[in-house]
Amino acid sequence: MTSDEELRTAIAEARDALLSAVDQLNRIGSAERVTADDWQDVSASVGLDMALHREHLARVGVLLGLGGAQKRLLRYLLRHVGQVVSGPELSGIAGISEWPRRIRELRVEHGWPIESGVQRPELRSDQYVLIRAERDEALAKKWRLASDIRKSGGTVRDRVLAYLKEVSPDAADREDLDYVAKTGMWKSSIDDLRAKGWTIYSADDDPSLASNSYRLAP
Repeated sequence: MTSDEELRTAIAEARDALLSAVDQLNRIGSAERVTADDWQDVSASVGLDMALHREHLARVGVLLGLGGAQKRLLRYLLRHVGQVVSGPELSGIAGISEWPRRIRELRVEHGWPIESGVQRPELRSDQYVLIRAERDEALAKKWRLASDIRKSGGTVRDRVLAYLKEVSPDAADREDLDYVAKTGMWKSSIDDLRAKGWTIYSADDDPSLASNSYRLAP
């Protein structure tokens, strides 16, 4: 099979998986009576079809030489520098359900200045903007710092404080603190630090901060 034939086949398979989902919805939509069990069965089947659809979308990307999910996402963002792009768009580009992790890898490990509602309060959590078409070494350095603190041991509170100190006067966002703390249950550590006299600002104190971002006062 030639590459052109492979490409056409992959596109057809992506189309067929999508049409299968549409067909099932059309059938249940025209049924005289729909039960909760009927709807769950159709929902499950549609979910399988959509997973297959994403798989074939990813296959088309590979055949076109776009590389893996991370490379496809970066290419799309570079084509839309400064523009807000949505999570559903990026999900389609990536072709995998774990695409938010690939976005985070691009931002924190490779230094691409990608921001979302996690970093900017005016954006929704499922909106993203590539600020510039160049890597930001400061972002990559910040990730290396977070990685070192994550490995340093101590309590969650110790690691959270160490990170807040290192990035001050900049803020630490939810993703940073999740990573450093090794758990999403770090907010009680913020409360403990405040109780011990540390001045830590949040969006409640400073509207310029995104939700779940915190800044240690200099």
